[in-house]
Amino acid sequence: MKTELVDYFNKKFKKSISKKLYVSAFPENERVPYSILISRMKKNKGEYYNIYEEEKYIGLIYNIVYKDIVYIYYFAIVEELRHCGYGSKILSLIKEKYKDKRICLMAETLDDKASNYLERVNRNKFYSKNGFMYLGYTIREIDVVYDMLGTNKKVEKEEFKNLIHNYFGKFFYNKVYKKISDIED
Repeated sequence: MKTELVDYFNKKFKKSISKKLYVSAFPENERVPYSILISRMKKNKGEYYNIYEEEKYIGLIYNIVYKDIVYIYYFAIVEELRHCGYGSKILSLIKEKYKDKRICLMAETLDDKASNYLERVNRNKFYSKNGFMYLGYTIREIDVVYDMLGTNKKVEKEEFKNLIHNYFGKFFYNKVYKKISDIED
């Protein structure tokens, strides 16, 4: 069966199902308002795909593409389909689609005091198995610390700052994002 990325604006795209997964898969403190995701797409700042295998809805992926960098901002698989190999298939599709770009994402730092420590360990193993490695810096957003992970060539922290600034725009970046985030070595 063929797994495919379906663009948000495609008529096949089931927007209500996708929004429901977005809300259920990510804690409120890790979610950007859905309306911002959509408005950034309309300005060609983000790419939102639902993932299907034939007619079966598998999950979603939201990327920010800036220059030669692809930042996987949100990535979720329908809960009952997790651990079935779909995540690896989708990351392979993304790596093929953007084979000439540097791909990065953030994963919660391994903190053995965190209530979801085992989940963090499993997520880290999953990304490592799929070719993502620690890029040497962390990012704090509100109360969550993330490790920056990437494939092939490194995305420097200054480049990541520029990507985020470009995505959110000067106003939101300066008034909101800078106040809730910090990039550390």
